Amino acid sequence: MPIKTFLQGDILTANELNQYLMDQVISVFADTSARDNAFGGAGEPVLAEGRFCYLQSTNAVQFYDGSQWQDAPSFGLGSDSVTTIKILDANVTTAKIADGAITAAKLATGTPQAGFRSVQNAAATASSNYTIQLTDLGKLVELNEASACTLTIPTNASVAFTVGDRIDVLQVGAGQVTITPVSGTVTINGYDGGLKLNGQWAAATLVKRATNTWVALGNLTT
Repeated sequence: MPIKTFLQGDILTANELNQYLMDQVISVFADTSARDNAFGGAGEPVLAEGRFCYLQSTNAVQFYDGSQWQDAPSFGLGSDSVTTIKILDANVTTAKIADGAITAAKLATGTPQAGFRSVQNAAATASSNYTIQLTDLGKLVELNEASACTLTIPTNASVAFTVGDRIDVLQVGAGQVTITPVSGTVTINGYDGGLKLNGQWAAATLVKRATNTWVALGNLTT
């Protein structure tokens, strides 16, 4: 549809009023019947491609594509419409998130990340030696053994945890749990060299600090 810049003193004709204003507004109709009855009759405009309307019955915006009415793309965000593809890098910042806006109910079901909650990993509840894996991230790994056992931290090359990832470890049985690195490659730091859980129901948190460096925090002994 045409557009025009009117200057002071210009005369606005009926034809121009129709072309530059009436044909380009978003008309409001009660429903589709009222919409369809508004065009083509005596004294009514001709239905042309590019016309928009709003339907009060469905709160929908529609456009005419030259052959039929189509629903216009949503101007809002529908269910599940926010994805990483639709968010520009670095656009979501702490300043743009209201305090208390993100709650547990709004977090999709999935692997809990460090800092949210520690959930028992039933698959990782071990009754013998155990090597941590990516599915343990943000979960509680329980070791239940009557005799001494080990929990091994693998190399970054074999299991690529991200720096800052955390895993909780709990000794359920009487068998003492020793946190063990892959020999010669992985370093695990602990206060005063303690890398053994201090008895039944003792617990520790493993935090990755560098590519092949971890720290063990908790109820540990040498």
